[in-house]
Amino acid sequence: MSDSEEPVAGETIAPDPEPIEDAESEANKIRERATDAERRRESRAAANARFDALGALSGLSLNANTVIFGDAQVGTLIGRDSYRGGSGVGFERSGRVEPRRLHDLDQIFVPPPKFEQLCDRLGAQSVLLLRAPRGWGRTATALRALSRQCASGVHKLSPDVELRSLDLEFDHCTGYLFDTPDSQQLRTLSEFHLEQLGRRLVEVESRLIVVVDDQAEVSPDVGAFVHDVGEPADVTAILRKHLRQQLADDDLGVLSRLEVTALLSLVTEHRPSAHELVNLAALLVDVAADRIDIAEVVSRYVAAEDNRFRQWFDELDTDTRPFAIALAVFNNMPLHIVSEAGRALASSIVDAEVLGEGARSGQTVFGVRSAELMSRAQAQSYRSHEDTLYGRITVDAVRFVDERFPQRLLEYIWQEYSAAHQVVRDWLRELGGADDLRVSTRAGVAVGLLSTFEFEYARRLVIEPWADSGQRHDQYAAIGALQFSSLQPELAPLVAEMLEAWVQPTQPMARRVTATAALGSTVGQLMPDRALRLLRRSARSSDPDLRDAVCYSMIELFSSRELDVRVLRDLRRWTVSRRRGVRYTGFLCILQLSFDLVAETVGGVQPWPRLVWLADQSDEHRDHIVVLFARLMQAPYYPPAAYAEIKRWVHVAERDPQFRGPLGRLLVDLETADQNNGMVPFHLREWAGEDGGPRAAVDELLTMLDAKQGV
Repeated sequence: MSDSEEPVAGETIAPDPEPIEDAESEANKIRERATDAERRRESRAAANARFDALGALSGLSLNANTVIFGDAQVGTLIGRDSYRGGSGVGFERSGRVEPRRLHDLDQIFVPPPKFEQLCDRLGAQSVLLLRAPRGWGRTATALRALSRQCASGVHKLSPDVELRSLDLEFDHCTGYLFDTPDSQQLRTLSEFHLEQLGRRLVEVESRLIVVVDDQAEVSPDVGAFVHDVGEPADVTAILRKHLRQQLADDDLGVLSRLEVTALLSLVTEHRPSAHELVNLAALLVDVAADRIDIAEVVSRYVAAEDNRFRQWFDELDTDTRPFAIALAVFNNMPLHIVSEAGRALASSIVDAEVLGEGARSGQTVFGVRSAELMSRAQAQSYRSHEDTLYGRITVDAVRFVDERFPQRLLEYIWQEYSAAHQVVRDWLRELGGADDLRVSTRAGVAVGLLSTFEFEYARRLVIEPWADSGQRHDQYAAIGALQFSSLQPELAPLVAEMLEAWVQPTQPMARRVTATAALGSTVGQLMPDRALRLLRRSARSSDPDLRDAVCYSMIELFSSRELDVRVLRDLRRWTVSRRRGVRYTGFLCILQLSFDLVAETVGGVQPWPRLVWLADQSDEHRDHIVVLFARLMQAPYYPPAAYAEIKRWVHVAERDPQFRGPLGRLLVDLETADQNNGMVPFHLREWAGEDGGPRAAVDELLTMLDAKQGV
């Protein structure tokens, strides 16, 4: 019988040639590792960190908030200065806003979802601080809200106005808009000043909106005056408004064309200026009239957007550029991690450059404030949570406003700045060994992205040193580094051949462990036949780290919906192999699959063990799970581990009555597969008799077992 064969009915597994004492000791160690809480925590953390890193770096979890309002003279550019387009007076200038401008705005304005809330609050409160990111369309929104509330028109105050002076003269029933880049004035504008302004405005039935950037610091006591804007308006609705001014209703069908829909998705992600949106609407008018092809429109738009991105990065100062690169690697992570990584990169850049006369020797401690740094980097902070050893805490996290920036920025550096390659590569290699698992994984995934441009360099200089170090975080970084390259058709075969070479017994053990653990990730999920074959080869070893790596990968493959049955089928072969190492590793995998994986159920009191849940959902899963667990219950030295896991299931059922039915049905089948020897009922009664034992669950489970035996 070969290693992969399963015995026919009635056939027994060949006895082990090794001494029984060694086999029993090995089985005991396997049982201990299977339920090691620290191993379980780290395994989950590593898999989650890699998943988050891939999503954050590739922009798969895209949540773009695009806001554009008005025509070429209404609105703001995202991350740039306000746009002053066309002839005549634009809204950016101080003074009275012409009624014609307000009328034009009314014709094309698309209200954001929370616009009515803003208007209601403005009606009840004479002063508001409208907080919104650049490019949200905050100026147009404020103007529209003010014009609705104030019959005598709207004035835009000069940016030089000092609100704290309280010497302002307000006209009757007039709306006032104040938008200043002076962050110092906003920080010192107190509740007292705003209350005094509010009283004077109420006297003349007027209103004031102060536009505040979402990154700007304001005095902590003005919270009652701040209004957060929420989501922006829909880009398609904005374009439809523009087009309705120029096209007949029959021609508006241009927006439904597949190519136009794809373009609108791109526009929504890119957050263009109002002027660009107006130009796009004009081009779509030409598309509707067959004067231009939509492919040409898309080409122009992509080229213009690409140029804007290049200009933005190239104009970043020496403080902001390292921060932006660090944010590309650590997007959506706590601010302290991004800042520390950015400072380390800045120091590396300084060390690599030849310092000339007057050149900087490093960053100053009190250089650029965080709010200004994030504003320049087109980033935003938000409140998030961080899991620590002692529980969850609240932290400030940071991310790019445009979720496409991380991958795009790193690719741009590699394509355009060859002198930066070694600095960035060395910086990432150092981060791969960080104590924080999230940091090491993010560094690895970033190296993986860059490896698509220079795979051989990345392999020799970074990935293999990580794999060979024997340090777990280095190994997780190496696994992360293989993700992007495995998705590239031209590199995937190279990655597969490399891993096949790495798992050979002649290779250093650390490299074998790394390769084995990588086989459950994206790499193995794209080539499951090869991955499972290589995992079985590694399963022959008695090395505990290699066995853990096998189980780590088997769990990840099992977690893929398309591969769970395949993994169970292979484990059936493993657990009857003539090779004791393969059998024991198979048993370890079964225990870890049961112990590690859970299923959230509707109305469930707590998560259920996923193996029990799957067995109740599908006959195919049930057959495999019953066979595998029955073998675990019958194999020499393993019944204690099997019944310890069943006991854990029973305690779940004690806390969650809904779980008792699925568990009872599985136990009936397991008792049958174990030739009805009465061990399951025996253990159930024993557990119920313990102090605090699961008596209610056991009563129901025994009733189900008795009913089945009476059939």
